Parts: sequence; C-alpha cells; structure tokens
Amino acid sequence: MKSHGCGKAKVLTPEEFREIKSKVHYKYQVFFDIMWETGARVSEICKLRFVDIVNNTLVLRKNNTKTKETREIAISPTLFSKISKLPQVNGYVFAGMNGNGHITRYMIDKVLRNACKECGIEGVSSHSFRRSTITQLSRNNVPLRVIQKISGHKNLDVLQGYVDVSDEEVMCALQTRW
Repeated sequence: MKSHGCGKAKVLTPEEFREIKSKVHYKYQVFFDIMWETGARVSEICKLRFVDIVNNTLVLRKNNTKTKETREIAISPTLFSKISKLPQVNGYVFAGMNGNGHITRYMIDKVLRNACKECGIEGVSSHSFRRSTITQLSRNNVPLRVIQKISGHKNLDVLQGYVDVSDEEVMCALQTRW
C-alpha cells in the first residue's frame, strides 16, 4: 500500500474500482475505465487524442510514452462506446480547462483522491490502475512477455515488481506440491 508517496500503489479490487467510479463525473469514469482496462500510464491517457483511437485500439504515440515507443492496446467495444460519447472539444479525448490543451495529471490525481476519501479507501494513486491491470493479467495466466508488450515495460524485472501476489496465491502454489 502506498503511503505518503512511498511504496507500491494499492491493487484495487473490482468492487473498490466500481465504488471509486461511482463518485466521479462521467468524463473521469471513462478516464478510469481506460486505465483499468489497458494498464496505461495516467500521462499517456491525458495526452490521448480522438485520432489515436483506431478500430477499437488505443494508439499510444511514442512522443507521449515514457519509453518513447508507440504501442497499440485493444479496447473493448463497451469502452470504445463510452469514449465515443465524450465531447470532442479540441481533439483531445480529455480536454483541459476551458477546452485548452489536455487534462492534467494533477487534475486526475485530485479527482481520484477526493473519490477515495469519500469511499474511505486508502493507499490508492493513479498508478493503482496500472498495478491492478498488470496483477489481474498475471493472475489470468497471461505470460509476462505479453503483459510487457501491453504495459510498455522495457525491463521484465521492473514489470515483475508490479505483480501483486497474495498470501492465498502463495498457499495455493505450495499446495500443488503436496
């Protein structure tokens, strides 16, 4: 659990995710849905443009990614439909204040903090969505190399640090040897 900017961001349960989303405006619900489904970084989603959504695929352009490599992430038809309902103000999926530029990471963090406070959920940051997605993919037995391609991690060691392992998973793994 993250505490005062130190440690790992909390991995959200689907119930916590739904509760957080219920406390925010539709625009932020869609923002959180994108992070939840794709595991993309908050800064990547802030800079997303409508032209970057092609055939139910988010194209994260290299100039907007941490690794400076373009990657494509498939999204569900439901998420595509939600994105399509957002107002097209200035080309950005999430326009900034008064339609200028794109939304800021600061604004997303503020909205998320307020929603979590209202829900009484602690240890959450915008990075929680990324950790939650990566952890769930791992729990669904998706190979790490595939998760790496989705998440954009260059280093498998760093990626493995995102995967949360519960005590129950450890016990179940050990029981396979009994």
